Amino acid sequence: MQVSVIHDYKEDLDTLLRYFSEEALITEKYQKLGGKNVRINKLEETEDGFRVETQRDMPANVPAVLKSLLGSFNTIKQTESWHWQENDQLICKLQIEILGVPATISGQMVFSEPTTRPGIATSNHVTMDVKSAIPLVGSTLVSFICGDMKDQMQAEYDFLREVLPQLIAEEQ
Repeated sequence: MQVSVIHDYKEDLDTLLRYFSEEALITEKYQKLGGKNVRINKLEETEDGFRVETQRDMPANVPAVLKSLLGSFNTIKQTESWHWQENDQLICKLQIEILGVPATISGQMVFSEPTTRPGIATSNHVTMDVKSAIPLVGSTLVSFICGDMKDQMQAEYDFLREVLPQLIAEEQ
């Protein structure tokens, strides 16, 4: 099952990118989104971008049918591989693992700075794919994960729209 959203920001890409590339801001973001035990396992520059590996415990509002597979908190391991493109877009390939949960989650974010949309400095097109090979319960699990992922993406978007203007004001 696929989840896709577009998030538009008034702030430029460099400002937005700080919440994806600076250890303290990544940690703050995940803690504000309900994460506990947030760890940045790797944050390194690459030839054409950077790589980030994080781990955090996130609350899960689990339906009864999935209680045996999911607890009240899930440990999320996330790997992001960021690459600048020749067209000035920034693409992030994501791999997300929910420890102990039989599902695969992968996707990408494509950041661009549209010049034809007044008031929009940065646009982020997010596409995520969730799969599970478990018979019977697998489709329920995938549906739950997708719904939870939509909620988390919206919460992150709301958080960023609130804190980015504050971040800019603090720098001035």
